[in-house]
Amino acid sequence: MPEPSKDRADRILDAAASLLIRYGYRKVTVEDVARQAGIGKGTVYLHWRTKEKLFEAVILRGYIELAGELLDRVREDPAEVVPHRFLRASYLATMRRPLMLALLTGDSSELLGSLKRDSSYQAQETVVGDRFATMMAERGLIRPDVPHVQFALQAVGAGFYLVDNVSEDGSGLTLEAKADLLAYTVRSAFEPAEPADPASVASTAAELVTLLEGLLSIYHKGIYAEPG
Repeated sequence: MPEPSKDRADRILDAAASLLIRYGYRKVTVEDVARQAGIGKGTVYLHWRTKEKLFEAVILRGYIELAGELLDRVREDPAEVVPHRFLRASYLATMRRPLMLALLTGDSSELLGSLKRDSSYQAQETVVGDRFATMMAERGLIRPDVPHVQFALQAVGAGFYLVDNVSEDGSGLTLEAKADLLAYTVRSAFEPAEPADPASVASTAAELVTLLEGLLSIYHKGIYAEPG
């Protein structure tokens, strides 16, 4: 029985992702990917017409896995949208994915070379992020007295991703311990003293689920669309 198209595409993406992490974009060829996947080179081009499009799909699938993990957590427990819990989960999910971490920190020149993400996807992510920040402010999940709170939250989060590049103070800490410190910092500095209203948490979770589902749908179409 012929292998279903999506299953074959995923096998190619698995091979490409493995080679990308090991050797970097510049050194990996479509032939290498085909050999790793156990298929012919021409079969790769049935799914993506260029090497660039193939590796753009690898990156998109990484975002699907990351956003999908966060989406599952919010579906299971709406309280995961509370800032300190959401940022803790995001930190762990990102740190466990080398490609996603490299993209976030900008430390991707060796890994990705000249490969760039489609700006339309970044624009969609910005829309989701901005709406989530607005919801948290409107519904009392973050303190109203913190100036430029969205920037401050992003700066704190980014610091936890980048600090290991400039300091060895956290070298003895486990990943979980660092995630707990991030959660503590966000909880202490940005959230009201009283727990968030359960109804506000539930409505924020429901809207975030809808936003993330829409984003994942866009990613999915970008990965599995037939070559034009």
